[in-house]
Amino acid sequence: MKNFGRKIGLLVADESGKALDLSGFRVVFSVEKTAAEQPNKAHIEITNLSETTASYLLNGDLKRIVLQAGYEDNYGVIFDGNIISASRTIDGTESTTIIDAGDGDNAYSFAIVNKTVASGYTNKDIANALGKSMEDRGVRGVDAQGVDEEIKYPRGRVLFGATRDFARALAKTTECQWSIQDGQVVFCKKTSAREGGLAFLLSPQSGMIGSPVSDKDGVTAVSCLNPQLKIYDPLQIQSRFVTGAYKILAVKHSGDTHGNTWQTEVKATAIDQSTKQTTQV
Repeated sequence: MKNFGRKIGLLVADESGKALDLSGFRVVFSVEKTAAEQPNKAHIEITNLSETTASYLLNGDLKRIVLQAGYEDNYGVIFDGNIISASRTIDGTESTTIIDAGDGDNAYSFAIVNKTVASGYTNKDIANALGKSMEDRGVRGVDAQGVDEEIKYPRGRVLFGATRDFARALAKTTECQWSIQDGQVVFCKKTSAREGGLAFLLSPQSGMIGSPVSDKDGVTAVSCLNPQLKIYDPLQIQSRFVTGAYKILAVKHSGDTHGNTWQTEVKATAIDQSTKQTTQV
């Protein structure tokens, strides 16, 4: 992987889906994602927006924000969520519009489930119902691969209340972690990585910066900004002092389109060393 040519895409949209492209401005961002159920966060600063565009943000007319970043040969979404707050500062002739956003924050905070499931339902049916209940708050689908469906419950059940409470209980019952990742509800087994994805091979050749740090909780590594590093995904690390198979539990993307910062910090925990498949680099 050459990591050649930094690239960014920043879109903000209203409730109808009409979007503004802000990619041409100076953008400074910090995106923090974790495996915990609390919503992922993004802090984004945009320099010298027009008065009209800034007013759309400040008035709350724009609701959704999608940030893509990386390089010409490795580019993708690093944040997709709803705008929580927007503010603006002015220093001389330069203005800065500041956006704080949450990935699924609206759904996490306000979604209510109100559904009766018939007898014979499974835990996966519950997961799908919870994902469905978040759709009108901006969530787009559910990945319930980590939830078992072997047990069929003989009696029907009424689901009514805060969706996050039911999701938390379901995750505990099925030994999963749950959260919202780029607008999708995800349930993943605690002891394994998310199914269906290839492990990214992180090495000096694929963009690793410096040496990973290993401790009792796992490993922390830094690389050139990499949108392929996603929560719950498997990760292969190959370096002089640290080599092994891991599950990603935290990711922090940092960047400045007019500065030197353009990197990803990843924290991961060790998983079954039999994880063999890797992406091409």
